[in-house]
Amino acid sequence: MDIPLSLLSQTIERGTILLSDSFADIDHAKFFVIIGIFEDKIAGFFFINSRIHPLIFSKPAQLEMQFLLKKEDYDFLRYDSFLGANEILVREISVLTQSMKNGQTQIVGQLHEKDLKHVLEACRNSDLFTPKEKRQFFY
Repeated sequence: MDIPLSLLSQTIERGTILLSDSFADIDHAKFFVIIGIFEDKIAGFFFINSRIHPLIFSKPAQLEMQFLLKKEDYDFLRYDSFLGANEILVREISVLTQSMKNGQTQIVGQLHEKDLKHVLEACRNSDLFTPKEKRQFFY
């Protein structure tokens, strides 16, 4: 069945976790979380990684934005992992829904409410994001 893009866009909300192989600079599929929606754009693309990159340990502000996600809480994870909320990426919703329609991206879950609240609060208080980004995507 050919699902219209407008219906696919309705499945995207704050906390949606997706798996995609549509990232040009990454050679494998990545899990990521949508943290905000503003007008026709989504923000976050906070990647879920199996470990914290060693360079992050020398950057305290970025290290504070690494959040443990337990395998026991997320059935798609193979092991405990980290949500890296240290860099915001913004994309048009239409780009994401097109990659869903093409089969490159799929929804795999939803960030648990307690984790979502924790990440949002940290993002709102972090100096890594501009006041404009905070207003648009974290409230």
